[in-house]
Amino acid sequence: MFQSDHGFSSGFLSLILAMVISYGFADDIAHTESPSDKADSDRIYRTRDEQREAGLQREITPWLTLSGLLEGEVLSERFDPRERHPDIKASEDNAALQLGLIADLFALAEAEVIVEYDTDLDKFVADEAIITFEYEPWELSLGKQYTPFGIYFSHFVSGPLLEFGETRSRKTVILTYGPSDEFDLSLALYRGRATEQGNDAEEWDWAVGFEAWPMNNLSFGLSYQSDLADEDERLLEEGGNRYADRVSGMSGYLLLVRQQFEFSFELVAATDFFQELEKHQNRPMPWNAELAYFFPKSHFELALRFEESRELADAPKYQYGLAVTRYVGKHASLTLEYLHGQFEEGFFDIELDDDIPIQHVHTVSAKVTIEF
Repeated sequence: MFQSDHGFSSGFLSLILAMVISYGFADDIAHTESPSDKADSDRIYRTRDEQREAGLQREITPWLTLSGLLEGEVLSERFDPRERHPDIKASEDNAALQLGLIADLFALAEAEVIVEYDTDLDKFVADEAIITFEYEPWELSLGKQYTPFGIYFSHFVSGPLLEFGETRSRKTVILTYGPSDEFDLSLALYRGRATEQGNDAEEWDWAVGFEAWPMNNLSFGLSYQSDLADEDERLLEEGGNRYADRVSGMSGYLLLVRQQFEFSFELVAATDFFQELEKHQNRPMPWNAELAYFFPKSHFELALRFEESRELADAPKYQYGLAVTRYVGKHASLTLEYLHGQFEEGFFDIELDDDIPIQHVHTVSAKVTIEF
């Protein structure tokens, strides 16, 4: 974390930035579209699913479409120790290319594969691989995918602290019931990575999610997952992803969208204590609130964030900041952010020669995004 020397990703980021600049000059400014130019129900993406669908879906054949997302990020952090130590600085950068393929198998079914290359991993991986069967008002999806636990809204480069709850499994079945445009109900069965102590077999877990849209500009949702230790951050990794007692998780969100404003609030919480974790961080409950303003008839967005985490390992107690996004053309953007985080005393140490307790963290990040 404290040293990063990805020559390829730095060059890749420069290439992306050059593409954004050239794309902006090549595209007539009258055709530039910012979120304020869109209808309330048709904003630029805010969630994982919207990001996945945001790219230009190009028809390769009558039954096959391709979309893509190219991103480059740089991040710099400065940690302020509580004791008389010099500031500790860290930096990292990475780039990612995401390609999505959708194939119409027959009238009621399609297959979708999302492949991603990340310079940190230096290889291509399948982010999702799904076969979906749709017969309104029902939809059944099978394969490697995310459970319907949490939405994780954000306008920032850095994901919110509550993003630790995001869960993906190679073996997932999701049944969705959506009888109208006003609400969806999803039930998921999946193979979880966390298992009970003394049990070596993979276990089936479940999740349920409810989302409602009572108005075009208002949405809210609730979700529940039977095993929070299955999340991608792996809370119990040091103990081999084993637990004495299963701990479930709950999540909820509220989203309000107007022509120039967008407000979101989301919370993820463990419903009980993890016996395997230290007492002061065994029942995580972070929440995140963001307010975004889209400048009318311009190409800028300003977003503010305030978030809090309770008992989430190595996370600030409070974190707040702002992000500015410049839209270039219809499918490119540049985001700059600053975040300030404050840790509880005795909650986060950096291991160098000795354990150094940290009081504050300052984060500056930039991200270039191109959708195609």
